[in-house]
Amino acid sequence: MFALRVAILVAACLSLAAADTRPLAMDVQPPTTLAELSDYRLAEHISPVNYNITLKPYLLETDGAKRFTFDGEVFIEIVPKEATSSVHLHSKNLTYSVSHFWLKPAAGVAAPAATNFNAVNVTDTDTDIVKLTTPTALTANVSYILHFVYTGLMEDDMHGFYRSSYVDDNNVTKWLGSTQFQTNHARRAFPSFDEPQFKATFDITLIRHRTFNAASNTRLIGSYPTAEEGYYRDVFTTTPKMATYIVAFIISDFSSRRDNVFGVLARPEYYAQTQYPYNVGRQILVEMGKYLNMDYYSMGNDKMDMAAIPDFSAGAMENWGLLTYRERSLLVDESATTLASRQAIAAVVAHEQAHMWFGDLVTCQWWSYTWLNEGFARYFQYFGTAFVEDKWELEKQFVVDQIQSVMAMDSTNATNPLSDENTYTPAHLSRMFNSISYNKGASFIRMIKHAMGEEQFQKALQNYLVKYSYQPSYPKYLLSEWQNTWNNSFNASSELIFNSFTTQVGYPLINVAATGTGDTIRFTQKRFLLKENDGSDPDLVYTVPISYTTDISPNFENATAKFILAKETPMNVAFTQALKWIIVNVQQTGYYRVNYTESNWHAIHSLLTTSNWGGVHENNRAQIVDDLFNLARAGHIAYNLTLDVIEYLETETNYIPWTSAFNGFNFLTIRLGNDTASFNSYIQDLTRQAYSKLGFNETEADSALDIYLRTKVLSWACRYGSTDCIAKAKTYFQSLATVPKNIRSTVYCVALREGGSAEFEALYNKFKAETVATEETLLQNSFGCVKTQALIERVFNLILSDEIRRQDKSSVLATLYTENNENVSPVFKLVTDKFEELSVAMGGYSAVATVISNIASRFTTQQQHLELQNFNRVSGSKFGTSQATLTAAEATVAENLQWAEARLGVFRSYLAGRNGGVMTSAFSVLSVLLVAIATILRN
Repeated sequence: MFALRVAILVAACLSLAAADTRPLAMDVQPPTTLAELSDYRLAEHISPVNYNITLKPYLLETDGAKRFTFDGEVFIEIVPKEATSSVHLHSKNLTYSVSHFWLKPAAGVAAPAATNFNAVNVTDTDTDIVKLTTPTALTANVSYILHFVYTGLMEDDMHGFYRSSYVDDNNVTKWLGSTQFQTNHARRAFPSFDEPQFKATFDITLIRHRTFNAASNTRLIGSYPTAEEGYYRDVFTTTPKMATYIVAFIISDFSSRRDNVFGVLARPEYYAQTQYPYNVGRQILVEMGKYLNMDYYSMGNDKMDMAAIPDFSAGAMENWGLLTYRERSLLVDESATTLASRQAIAAVVAHEQAHMWFGDLVTCQWWSYTWLNEGFARYFQYFGTAFVEDKWELEKQFVVDQIQSVMAMDSTNATNPLSDENTYTPAHLSRMFNSISYNKGASFIRMIKHAMGEEQFQKALQNYLVKYSYQPSYPKYLLSEWQNTWNNSFNASSELIFNSFTTQVGYPLINVAATGTGDTIRFTQKRFLLKENDGSDPDLVYTVPISYTTDISPNFENATAKFILAKETPMNVAFTQALKWIIVNVQQTGYYRVNYTESNWHAIHSLLTTSNWGGVHENNRAQIVDDLFNLARAGHIAYNLTLDVIEYLETETNYIPWTSAFNGFNFLTIRLGNDTASFNSYIQDLTRQAYSKLGFNETEADSALDIYLRTKVLSWACRYGSTDCIAKAKTYFQSLATVPKNIRSTVYCVALREGGSAEFEALYNKFKAETVATEETLLQNSFGCVKTQALIERVFNLILSDEIRRQDKSSVLATLYTENNENVSPVFKLVTDKFEELSVAMGGYSAVATVISNIASRFTTQQQHLELQNFNRVSGSKFGTSQATLTAAEATVAENLQWAEARLGVFRSYLAGRNGGVMTSAFSVLSVLLVAIATILRN
């Protein structure tokens, strides 16, 4: 999808799901029985109380053979819950020289002699669990100290305590050490009880060379010279009680912008780019504390730092007091960073800061309930940012970014429940950091807010945080606090609503139909599925808060539910007269789709073609468009009905509905493959009014959503053949240094799509000299717009090289086959010819299998399907467990080809008929007149 390039720039900043960057290795077969699965969980008979950790990394060239390793020592205070001779904890890639324990003495009493663990111990390399045994049983409810001295590896895979680097202005490579422990990588830095439920306090000491500085979760107490010349011991205050995965430390030469409590850390050359995150970060942290009635600095950590890391697998990480980010997800250059990137940066700051309450203070007991952390963080990513940046209309953006985007996944057999008890292995843990935990979690939370009311919702969150501070949490704890403050009549259904959307997968399709004389509306439900017979359970039903508005008393501002639709019982709602129209799910506050009778769809169409779109809220116009596209895709309605209603888009000039439309068209254009000639004329007609209104020139009157819509409309117009758009983009490219920042993505892409080697070299040279992370990202994600075979190979070779950081390879490669449909087959051939080289570059076969699957999802011919089958037959076995991804890709291709054979012909016929006939509808005539007027005014 060509619009994906813009989405990648935003999503790369917002996304928090870590890329698969495992070392190149044959994947191990996963366990299949419950007994084997349960082995991945740590025994609960011992509780950690405190870790006292000292680490010394080796980052200097003079460190010789020890370079990129570290020395470690940890004292872990534990309390057995029962008498036991077994001590189970996590450890990975650590080599031990000391391993013993002793009874913790009373204050002021010397420690007793240490006791070694028994010589025979068990280490499971699959689960990373080390099972130590003691010569005599440990006494229940008595404190002991475990002591370990060890060495570890600072690898470059962006997990654990790892190494990163950058090249400074003097062309010198600078190395640093940073951490990424979520979900199960603290064990690579120190032996630990590495599950979120095992909370403890941490005392961190870092030994570093004088050319570096150190940062950790808490405030630095002091730096003390060591016996080794040039080395210092940095000692940090004790952390609050917290989980291992949010421990963090950085050894670097970073500079910082700070006051006495808040700082932003980055490489020295980027200091100027820390001003905006410093400003917005301080403001959001204060406003979040006000909303939750719990000031951040009152929670046990009296400082907050945010650090920009050159190599970082996740978008950002919520380490308590030391948030870490990709550079492009934190740093802002006022002259180069687009508004979309600026918003993404503010939003990811809000996301990570929200975790201080939801995740750090109160933590999901296990990753089965990841949504308790990530759902709230994603919710406040929008509503927390809006406390400070109130001009961006984030409530509206939430609908298209979060609700509509996750509904596609949640309507297939690939989904999982929000609360998923089947979570054991590292693969399971990775799965829980998907759009279900984030987008659906946030959408569910927003639905509950509207069902409860804002005041009650806010009070419930405040109570929840106070009650479960420094503790692990379960979903039932949250439900209980919601119920305690939910004072309207819907409280009786609260548990049913909660369980419907957290323990079940999917969501309902609400069918709405008039009965009798039209003054009674009947509401029924059925699970919405995009595909039949894909293994999903079609009989799931839900307890759903339902809101609506009608022509009798239209009100698109009141999104409070009117009633609760029970699982098994339809609801009849009587009105005082027959309705002309009804629109259900006001502002799309509920997590469900809606279908109407054909007559009501036509009534909605008529309403949308009146002045101001009949007063229908932008969110509902977007909902109508999104539901229509997906209902037709799933076969619930005819495509002709969808296409008839969305003709209203000829008059639409707002970002939110157009985003839904572009998402719907994106699926269809992928299925069209290279045959888009008729679509070119169609999309230019639909976007003509928006194109004429917005053009290329930004004005002071533009809202944020106007700026975002301009980017989308120009991208679609230029890609699908608008000669005016292409000519203007080329003109802008002639003055490459002065292209306005918010249209650069379009200008760069058009230049590469319509140009050749000269244009590529110009952008490549700009990329190599770039010092703004957001612009660097925009440039490298524009490379995929090339169309010639030579340039496709050039970009692919860049991806194989170190010029594109590992964390960015997948997004750059994605643009190479999404920006131009014609590139799908050439890129597939490159990937499959060089899959082993690509697996080294991307960090494993799993990442390559995902790439192949994503490319195959865009196949449109039987020949392409055959090529995938041949590759899988010859080379599939080399992918280990990821071979399942390749096999699933074959099934997806077959399904897509069948779908196209059954339904795409209707769309082709519609395009042919529309382009061949004369459109005489009122809104088409109006569009022509408006375009003419706009042209006169411009001249």
